[in-house]
Amino acid sequence: MDSWLGLTARVLLGLVFVASGTLKAAAPAEEFALVIESYGLVSSRDLILVMSAFLPWLEVVFGYALLFGFLTRLSAAAIGGMVASFATAILYTILKGIRLPNCGCFGFGFTPTPHQELAMNGLYAVCAVQALRRGAGRLSLDAWCKTGGPTGRT
Repeated sequence: MDSWLGLTARVLLGLVFVASGTLKAAAPAEEFALVIESYGLVSSRDLILVMSAFLPWLEVVFGYALLFGFLTRLSAAAIGGMVASFATAILYTILKGIRLPNCGCFGFGFTPTPHQELAMNGLYAVCAVQALRRGAGRLSLDAWCKTGGPTGRT
């Protein structure tokens, strides 16, 4: 049962981050830069542009890694760190009374409330922990590499 929980968490989180990163990467980086800037946490325009160009691709890479169960613990930890930083940024905007035009989660087509965003991040955090603890088992490249291939023989 634990291996199914790890697989479910890993696949769910991987799909969310692949979708999220792909939607942001497909749009002009300047769109996501405006969202990052609206949080009020980063003051350097150059750093904002770098973040808007690379963060979506990190989401895609680590999302696919989770989907396939490749470097599962590293990928789950990286996504868990991203989730924690996203939740911190959302909490900051709530405490400072900053009204965001868009959270930036899935591009410009999705606009949940800050409290909905926090709830989603809470779910993603639970999935990241489960993927970290149990995700490298069933149907993962990590397990496949350990056993010597799909037949499990070395």
